[in-house]
Amino acid sequence: MIYHFKIQSQESTDFHLEIQLDEKHTFFDFHKTIQNCLGFESYQLASFFISDKMWRKQKEISMLDLGFNGAAYFIMQKTKLSELINSKEQKLIYTFDFFNDRSFYIELTGIIMERNLNEPLVTLKEGKSPVQILGNETNERELSTIREEEVYMDFGELEDYTEIFGEMDDF
Repeated sequence: MIYHFKIQSQESTDFHLEIQLDEKHTFFDFHKTIQNCLGFESYQLASFFISDKMWRKQKEISMLDLGFNGAAYFIMQKTKLSELINSKEQKLIYTFDFFNDRSFYIELTGIIMERNLNEPLVTLKEGKSPVQILGNETNERELSTIREEEVYMDFGELEDYTEIFGEMDDF
């Protein structure tokens, strides 16, 4: 069985992403697919949330094993999609920036019963995706300035060099 998800952002109205995953894939597979497709850094914390029709969070699927004693909790690496996805139009929230409370809104738009999928598949990516962390945007002019500064670093006066390392012998 293949799940077809549509992913949108409130920050960028022209951004649309669609991904297909097999029921045997984990939420971590889903997470990695989103991260790789958008060029996000994988070391940043993220969580999925099962939500109701009004986008209110109900269950968290975390990257970290929080180790709650006796309470039900879900870890991305261990939780298969089929364990928590139970109906078409299921809604999920994927929080990728906890500090600024930024998320993608995910909706299950279709289920294909007769087929299987070995690897997650990105079927549509259009528009500009939001940056992963606010304040990390650097434009090309800033990058070229940084590179120039690295090339023209000041190593002091030449006489300082000879004081430290001595005269060079001519060969």
